[in-house]
Amino acid sequence: MRPLIDTPDSRAYLGVVLLIGLVTAYRALVLAGSGLSLYVDEAYYWGWAQQLDWGYYSKPPLIAVLIALTTALCGDGVFCVKLGALLVYPITTFLVFKLGETLFDARTGLWAAALFLLMPGVALSNLIISTDVLLLLFWTAGLLAFIRALETNAWRHWLLVGLAGGLGLLSKYTMILFAPSALLALLLVPAWRGQLRNPRLWLAAGLALLIFLPNLLWNATHGWPTLRHTAEISHLHEQTLHWGELGAFWGGQFAVFGPLALVLGLVAAFRVPRTPWTVLLLVFTFTFLAVISAQALLGRANANWAAPAFVAASVLLAHWGVAHAHPRWLLAALALNVALMFGAYHYDRIAAGLGFELSAKSDPFKRVRGWDRLGEQFTRLQAAHPQALLVSEEREVLAELAYYARIPSERVLSWNPQGLLRHQYDLMHSLGPTQRGRDVLLVTSASAPGPIAEHFASVEPLPPLHVPIHRDWALEYSVFLLRDYKG
Repeated sequence: MRPLIDTPDSRAYLGVVLLIGLVTAYRALVLAGSGLSLYVDEAYYWGWAQQLDWGYYSKPPLIAVLIALTTALCGDGVFCVKLGALLVYPITTFLVFKLGETLFDARTGLWAAALFLLMPGVALSNLIISTDVLLLLFWTAGLLAFIRALETNAWRHWLLVGLAGGLGLLSKYTMILFAPSALLALLLVPAWRGQLRNPRLWLAAGLALLIFLPNLLWNATHGWPTLRHTAEISHLHEQTLHWGELGAFWGGQFAVFGPLALVLGLVAAFRVPRTPWTVLLLVFTFTFLAVISAQALLGRANANWAAPAFVAASVLLAHWGVAHAHPRWLLAALALNVALMFGAYHYDRIAAGLGFELSAKSDPFKRVRGWDRLGEQFTRLQAAHPQALLVSEEREVLAELAYYARIPSERVLSWNPQGLLRHQYDLMHSLGPTQRGRDVLLVTSASAPGPIAEHFASVEPLPPLHVPIHRDWALEYSVFLLRDYKG
């Protein structure tokens, strides 16, 4: 009898465990030694984690819950704020492996897992705590449960579909696209059309909505800020077609999935034989891409907004490469993605080794440099005025200084005299009547305090915050002590 470890399936399982373990360990080391600050959205979400709720201005609550869990585990340092991504992506990658194994075989699952884990979008997202982290987990879990439900019609699989759907909606609202993707797959495969009369399918949908209900109620009681935010960032109110935005979005997909991987994925989509499972994978890839492409054409869409499409795309490409082409194409795509990953992770060292001086134009990471030092400077100013509140019109300033100066949420306030709704600080923490008589530290990118000064008894300029990053790029903010807020 051959040892179990020599069977193809066991070798694939060993391969995926090694792949996940080695890549995750490497990325943890990169993150620990990067020296980069939190990106503004990460610091913003950390602020949410200090006040857990069922919803926030632009996102559902699970990103805040994840950060609250990891920071409770090991503290509020940058590594621990981002730790959720390092913990979640190994699970998501293993689920991608299970997708490939369930639909085809373990070898396909291993290739799919490698394509997913090493694609540039995940290589970047694995070091960033964002809403995509949990969205991709629950999208993948939901797709795997949906496939097994179609195979078995077992209650547990349908309930898992509903659970994943609900948790996905509490992670990022684009999880809603799982529903039309699933319905379209059922309509396109004749053998599955009877599932539309299956009460278990609709009970799964009901469970997802039930799990999502608290966030809907939160939005309703706060004036539907998420809908307003989505409309604003999408620019859907503009009655013109934005072909440039559509081109930029599709150009961005080369950076998300990888240049060669995207080309091969499109080839695979045309050439792979049509079976029920390949049709399902095509639908779960192109429905998402089509919707976000339409959004880009009608307004604006970021490249990462279609990231869940590449879960099914990874499995489809792996299947085509293993069964209908040649793994050498997959190896070439993976090699290019690994090279891009190394280039991004070690950008500073490569530039220094080449004698290349970084500048505002050549440094893609300039916006995540120096905020820790700016926070130290502000902390020293704050120590001289411990009762003063932090006030700014700028979300970036409020989020980054709240994190690096460790300021409680109730002491971080937005100056918002027009009553706008631009971010969470406007929604929940605007300077208002309850702060009458208080002193504030106004931090602004402007050289003068502006109209806010009229609402205080006195204005005193303080030493500015200044952190040079490159010869042509620095963090620079004016600071003013405003005394006795009059409302």
